[in-house]
Amino acid sequence: MTSTNYPYTLQPVPYEVSVEEQRAAQMMMWQNTNKMKPRTWAILGVITALAILGLIFLKNYSTAFCWVTLVCVAIFLVVRLVAFPWYAKKKMAEFPVQEIKGLRLGVQPTGMVMQQMRGNIPQGMMNVEWKEISEWHDTPEFILMTFTVKGQQGSFFLPKRMDSKGFSFTSIRKHLNETVGPAKKI
Repeated sequence: MTSTNYPYTLQPVPYEVSVEEQRAAQMMMWQNTNKMKPRTWAILGVITALAILGLIFLKNYSTAFCWVTLVCVAIFLVVRLVAFPWYAKKKMAEFPVQEIKGLRLGVQPTGMVMQQMRGNIPQGMMNVEWKEISEWHDTPEFILMTFTVKGQQGSFFLPKRMDSKGFSFTSIRKHLNETVGPAKKI
């Protein structure tokens, strides 16, 4: 078997993630947890339909209530769809994020291997077995895995640009599907 067909990492590959990539992933995760539910959309639709019917069938001062209702629906939508994401992005920017450098990652049959480097000298090693990963998300831009090792929680944020012959996302997905189950949707 040649090294090009080997589904695991022979040598850990550099793991570098920019601040922009981390912020984009944070925002995507926030948006996933703060979607408007279909029930909310249905309630807004019914309220809007009743207000419009009130404008059509009611006359004189009675229509003021319908106009107020429509304005309230519009304000709710602006706050929910524009103001909340803006505020979340503003709050996320208050917390410092460091560019990730000096690490190397590898994929092995037993799990993920992380190696901390100082110059060209390895400083530390961490193994995360597949069974220690609690959940994972697969998006067009990245794979996010959360894990618990010796009581400590952590996560791997793997940009899709890392998918190469030396670092196989196919192997990662295969092991995650076998041990954790299917990826959670974002």
